[in-house]
Amino acid sequence: MALSKENAKKLKLLWEDSNKIHWIESFIKIVNKDTITVPFILTQEQKEFVDGLEKFNIVLKSRQLGLSVVTVALSIRQCIVYPNSACLLVSHDQKSCNAIFDKLKQQFNSLPKWLKPEEVANNRQEIKLKNGSKITCVCAGNKDVGRGDTLHLVHLSEFAFWKMPDKQLNSITQALAPEGKLIIESTANGLNYFHDLYFQAKNHENSYKSFFFNWINGSSLFQKDYIKAVELYKIRNGKLLEDSELEDEELMLKDLGATMEQLMWRRLKVASSGLEAFHQEYPSTDLEAFISTGSNVFSNKRIDEVEKAIIHNKTTYIPKDNIKDLPQLLQLHYGRSFFIWKIPKVGEKYYIGCDLSEGVGQDYSVIEVFNKDGEQVAEFYNNKLKPYEMAEIINAIGHYYNKGLITVEKASGGHSAIERLRYEYHYMNMSKYKSYDNFNRLVWQVGFDTNNKTKSLIINDFVELFETGQLKINSRRLLQEMKIYEINENGRMGASGTGHDDTVMATALAIVSIKNPFYYGF
Repeated sequence: MALSKENAKKLKLLWEDSNKIHWIESFIKIVNKDTITVPFILTQEQKEFVDGLEKFNIVLKSRQLGLSVVTVALSIRQCIVYPNSACLLVSHDQKSCNAIFDKLKQQFNSLPKWLKPEEVANNRQEIKLKNGSKITCVCAGNKDVGRGDTLHLVHLSEFAFWKMPDKQLNSITQALAPEGKLIIESTANGLNYFHDLYFQAKNHENSYKSFFFNWINGSSLFQKDYIKAVELYKIRNGKLLEDSELEDEELMLKDLGATMEQLMWRRLKVASSGLEAFHQEYPSTDLEAFISTGSNVFSNKRIDEVEKAIIHNKTTYIPKDNIKDLPQLLQLHYGRSFFIWKIPKVGEKYYIGCDLSEGVGQDYSVIEVFNKDGEQVAEFYNNKLKPYEMAEIINAIGHYYNKGLITVEKASGGHSAIERLRYEYHYMNMSKYKSYDNFNRLVWQVGFDTNNKTKSLIINDFVELFETGQLKINSRRLLQEMKIYEINENGRMGASGTGHDDTVMATALAIVSIKNPFYYGF
């Protein structure tokens, strides 16, 4: 039967990339948890994922949110809407690879007969179509992954569990078509390459777009699990969970949107697998997802508590329009590199730590500002500004915060900045330390000399103040760096993997200012 003009128009609209979701919901069926074949109606998380995809994407998620299933559907659409497409679905082990191929076959076979292209081959975990397209399912570690193909859609599943992921990713990326899409998707697995890639993406330090999906918002896929959990909880405890019984973390989760049914389900999960395992597989925040090995310098539990408090209190930096007296130089960077949580009060003392780089796009130059009560009031970070430019920024921030006491680390770009602050800007309120010259004479040096001994001392001061509740941190970037700050097997302190620790060091230097007995007025 010929299509009516109206139906032909609708079909034409469905073929547009802006209507991917409608295409999937119109033509693809899936098998639900009750083993019934039903139209594939996407959840809110799946829709957000599909609508937000860019060329390079990295997804940190809670378990079983159906992102792999929707990626299979996207690959089928790609191969039908765009003939001669090649899609690659890579799993971390053979069992998962088989499961993905089974989903692929089921979804492909559910297509309407008039839409489904004729198959050339359907074996060895690959579907080849007569229109020139193909979808291949393989395991990570296969040396031939992506070899010889130009790939239009690539999905790398459970990437955090891959061996040598960086080498494999580089090989696959080289095969990606100019208009292709790459999706890295995984639950967390400690502080590894996936962790580094995800947080670099979140901080706009690489070309990936980051997504995070927590277990609370993915409730639509678990309704029956929650119902069973409520029944079991009532049998075990004789009653349902009440608000008055909620622990601090549960209260924060409730503020994030968790229902009482979800919290009862969570209690049963925690009882069977432990709290750390739950945090890793069912995270409520991205920081919580990455469970470390115990070599971390800072308490992960305390970091998670502080981050959840920031979310609960909706702590955010002050909008630029609400700050009336900000110097022009700082206005240029506000909202991108410079952030203020509290404007300076007349007559109050402020303490500033500066950890500087050479400004060549690698390590960051960071300035952290704290008040006398130990609250973080401002933060500046940038990896493109040269030391002489940072000296001008430090001077502006120092004057803005009532000529606060500045401690600059002397390494890297710090030497140059100290000289400019001292002799060009005549900034006098700076930390000093004692040393002895070649003639054994006592000399006062400006700045802070970081070595193995002094670094350990200032970091331990930071740890003590943080874990005893004497610091109020408002920056989630700082918390993120604290999460990956560790002692390696050689006893050296620093960020794990390719992560940064510049905000950690700047904060430790601000604490040096706080503990300094001198405050030089000028």
